[in-house]
Amino acid sequence: MIVVAGVVGYLVGSLPTATLLGSLWGVDLRNEGSQNPGTNNARRLGGWGLAILVLALELAKGVGSVVLGSVLAGPTGAVVAGVAATSGNVFNVWYRFTGGKGLGISAGVVLGAWPTVFVPIIVVIIVAALISRASGAAALTAIAAINVFALIWASQDLPTGWGVPAGPLLFVLSIGLSAVILKKHLNDVLRPADRP
Repeated sequence: MIVVAGVVGYLVGSLPTATLLGSLWGVDLRNEGSQNPGTNNARRLGGWGLAILVLALELAKGVGSVVLGSVLAGPTGAVVAGVAATSGNVFNVWYRFTGGKGLGISAGVVLGAWPTVFVPIIVVIIVAALISRASGAAALTAIAAINVFALIWASQDLPTGWGVPAGPLLFVLSIGLSAVILKKHLNDVLRPADRP
């Protein structure tokens, strides 16, 4: 059932919700602006209303994939489905295995699997974005932070909320999400074109 959880998570993550919302708004997120079907590009092209809707759906897909994975295969299934959902967003089958940058859906995965770290991660992203004025740098800071938090939570056996218990699965989650989204955000830092 773990494999099924991964497939389900990938399919949920690959749903082209941002592109569909953009088309309803009269903008083409895949071919205009930064050409990234994510929250930043949605804000630039369609305003805050579109951006909030895009982010809300990405969060919902992340949470939903974790819940489905948990139902199918317990905590391990939740982690597998969550990482697979982010993979579906970044390496999207509907876009010939290109896609978004995975930060919004990763936040949803964290909210579903490890809710007690959700607010600290969001604070890290906001502070890093305000300091650097670059979304790529903020994302890289969040990637580093979630791995540090995984170490702290696991070593101190801190509560994770309703999601995955503290322990090795947190490292699988943090490393898995980091591995999937790292390259695109590293590219943003090397070619800083995507400002918050």
